[in-house]
Amino acid sequence: MTLIFRDASVRLHRRSVFLLTMLIFTIAATLPLQAQTAITATGGDTKMQYMLLIYNDPKVEPAYGTPEFEAMMGGFFALNERMKADNVLVSGEGLQGVETATSVRTRGGKVETMDGPFAETREHLGGYYVIEVPDLDSALRYAAMVPSVAWGTVEVRPLMTYNPGGE
Repeated sequence: MTLIFRDASVRLHRRSVFLLTMLIFTIAATLPLQAQTAITATGGDTKMQYMLLIYNDPKVEPAYGTPEFEAMMGGFFALNERMKADNVLVSGEGLQGVETATSVRTRGGKVETMDGPFAETREHLGGYYVIEVPDLDSALRYAAMVPSVAWGTVEVRPLMTYNPGGE
């Protein structure tokens, strides 16, 4: 009788280990490759870098010099200070208007330059932040704090980790 219970216990233990292993692989498969690599390399204590791309519709955003514009800029300054205090801000800048842009491409071995952005879009890239946070949910919380999200869009993307030198 003892042998039967012992064998059942061993089978149950093996099945539990198998199910736990499958659960770990299933969770890992849903993570971005960069997160999988970082978690493996650091034992799970890692932060990811995300870029917050700030797009605004120039027909809707406040005009320069208006009280609404000053309030928006005050919101950006406050967000900068908040991200610095939270120790998540890596970098960030505003961009000059699309009329100052120059696009470059190579076709048939020739370099072509064009005034303005490459694509005509309703919303224009107005600035960016790079932040370092534990996960996408944290990045999304900071994106929601961007003042212009009320009339524009903030696109959140994880930065690629490419380290061919292994450093």
